[in-house]
Amino acid sequence: MTISSSWSSKDIPNLRGKTALITGGNKGLGFQSVLELSKKGAKVIISCRDVESGLRAKIKIMTEVPDAEVEVIPLDLTDVISIRNFSETVKQNLDRLDILLCNAGVVNLDTRQLTKNGDEMHMATNHFGHFALTGLLLPLIIAADNSRIVLVSSLAYKSGAINFNDLNWDDREYSTFKCYGDSKLANLLFVKHLNQFLKAKGASTIAVSAHPGLTGTERQQSIGIGGKMAKWIASPVGKGVLPQLLAAIDPQAEPNDFYGPKYGLVGKPVKLKLNRLDKQDAVKLWELSEKNTGVVFG
Repeated sequence: MTISSSWSSKDIPNLRGKTALITGGNKGLGFQSVLELSKKGAKVIISCRDVESGLRAKIKIMTEVPDAEVEVIPLDLTDVISIRNFSETVKQNLDRLDILLCNAGVVNLDTRQLTKNGDEMHMATNHFGHFALTGLLLPLIIAADNSRIVLVSSLAYKSGAINFNDLNWDDREYSTFKCYGDSKLANLLFVKHLNQFLKAKGASTIAVSAHPGLTGTERQQSIGIGGKMAKWIASPVGKGVLPQLLAAIDPQAEPNDFYGPKYGLVGKPVKLKLNRLDKQDAVKLWELSEKNTGVVFG
């Protein structure tokens, strides 16, 4: 389909019979994604660390969409045991998964933080966690015809340059923005190699990515890239969510497509051109991620 200049969430087709899983679906862009997909009849699973927050999000959605099918399941993307337990719960309740929207993430942490496993927090949450989750849920995803995996990245990927010898910033001066950019570049490298894997498997599933631009979420207005500027020029969440929604349902999507606002930070959702991604880095990151998480694809 040609993306109309007036494309909005109202143009999402009927999704009754489809199931979507959204990480970080309890607030911000994740919550808005759950709401919009629920309005179109999809069954949606919210994953988040704070179950109470997830349940409050479910109540809000049910108030607006009384017949919505929404389930809340706890998930900590920095903990492989939590990811495995979550995945087993999902597998027990589903036989297929049509949309996996990897939306959750941490942004621009002021100081270097490590997970209990010793991994730098941006890379652990934004990449390793979603890598492991995707690998464990892949049988369900492949079981659905023309299913979709969406990684929510950022234009900050352009600042990324993954140092495979110092992923945790032990030997370098910590840089908030570059650390975040590395994790967002990792999202795109993952998508690139994941599509090669899916093609080799003969799956109808494809992986794509999206970025929201500058959006008026609480996170972007406080610690995000835009900071205070976001309060003045940011798109409302209802518009900022459109690229990842379009990425999730566009029937003309192709492997490695990248969706975002037309004018970079703001604008209608369109397909954007990515900077060249290094194939060797994609393979190296994949192998490192399997080793780090213990999740081996295929």
